[in-house]
Amino acid sequence: MFEHLLNIHNLYGIMVRKERDSLGEVEIPDGRLYGPETVRALSNFPYYRFMDRRIIDSLIVIKRSYVRAFTTKGKISKEVGEIIIRAADELIKNKNELDFPLKYIQAGAGTSTNMNVNEVIANRALELLGKPLGSHDIISPHNQVNVGQSTNDTIPAAIRITTYFALESLSKYIERAIERLDLLSRENAEKIKTGRTHIQDASAVTFGGEFKAYADQFRSFLDEKEYVLTRLKRLNLGGTAVGTGANLPADVRELVYKNINEYYGENFVPAENLMMVMQFTSDFNLLASWISNLSAALIKMSRDLRMMNSGPVAGFNEIVLPAVQPGSSIMPGKVNPSILEAVTMSALFTRGLAQTVNDASSQGEMEINVFTPIIYTALMEALDVLTVTFTILEEKTLKGIKINSDYAYQVLVNSPGTALLLNPIIGYEKTAEIVKEAKERNVPFLKLLRERKILTEEQISKIFSPENMLNK
Repeated sequence: MFEHLLNIHNLYGIMVRKERDSLGEVEIPDGRLYGPETVRALSNFPYYRFMDRRIIDSLIVIKRSYVRAFTTKGKISKEVGEIIIRAADELIKNKNELDFPLKYIQAGAGTSTNMNVNEVIANRALELLGKPLGSHDIISPHNQVNVGQSTNDTIPAAIRITTYFALESLSKYIERAIERLDLLSRENAEKIKTGRTHIQDASAVTFGGEFKAYADQFRSFLDEKEYVLTRLKRLNLGGTAVGTGANLPADVRELVYKNINEYYGENFVPAENLMMVMQFTSDFNLLASWISNLSAALIKMSRDLRMMNSGPVAGFNEIVLPAVQPGSSIMPGKVNPSILEAVTMSALFTRGLAQTVNDASSQGEMEINVFTPIIYTALMEALDVLTVTFTILEEKTLKGIKINSDYAYQVLVNSPGTALLLNPIIGYEKTAEIVKEAKERNVPFLKLLRERKILTEEQISKIFSPENMLNK
């Protein structure tokens, strides 16, 4: 269906040049730096979404690090090495978006994207030398730009590098949400409300305690993140095709890592077992599980806040969320918890993306997992969505929450959930009898206590004081 794309340019009067790959001659639009393998991939995989630019930049950094290492060792001439590095740096700075047109679903292992990057760097270097594009006898995508590499080690390493920085970036937004939750916890430490279990009234809690629980839960994810980052820092660069390191001298590999770390100011290291890291994508599963668990916590907290905000007449009405937009096209004045609804949808989506990673990871065979392009796309989509989610959560919900503390206290003192405080005084059975009758008569249980004169007013005031309800 799409084979015509390989030679469609003349039909529309587009100027072309011709380059060859191992399968034959291909027409390429003039002005584009990519080569024949990119054109074939464009024809073969006409999906709707482009491969994420950030992994392309990571691949360019990897390429320049290899070329620099081979140039240092005298295995690439200084003139060629320096011009390739210059081309790579220009592409990172200027982006050249039209030269990286491939889609996120493509040939397994990311071979198409790896070769797209090789072709563009090689042709840009040729331009800088004043040589015709495609003059691969001078600078070759394979022999110089891809020197000492395989798609099988560059793509997984680029995924690790890119997700490492994306995870670090997300963490900053989680920290902001934690700071806001900590502030809410301190400001509302003494304001009490009805606790709930099984969505039924339970004994008293404080608003501050609930916000502190949310803050500490998200804090635990930041602690776990540190372990995930240490795992992502283990690269399989140097493994080449199957993890054995064929075609890459050990001393060159050391320089490659040195160059990468100098560029990023980080400490990426070779995995102890390159073959294992190439075959198994368990570290990506670990990140996916972290994403899934974080998303589950977001869903739970969002549900809690939506319930506390419900009403204002027929619901809990314990908190008031900031109004960000009208909530109904027919009911005037209705305001919905729109941000928390979006947060929940986002978290459900990211849990699905995490499952995609888990499923793709299980499909590895023998020396490689070829489904790394979709693993990368799912991870980065999830991290990006969560970054936006924590941003709007902090700015448009947590920042403006108001507490209906007086109303919440009145509900609490009349709630059957607080009746457990009577257990040590009049016993469980007698307390249960009073609570049951109160429900049947639809009156507060404290009213029955007073009617029956089971306790004095002084005793009631002491038992149901805020201090006693919180066991202080």
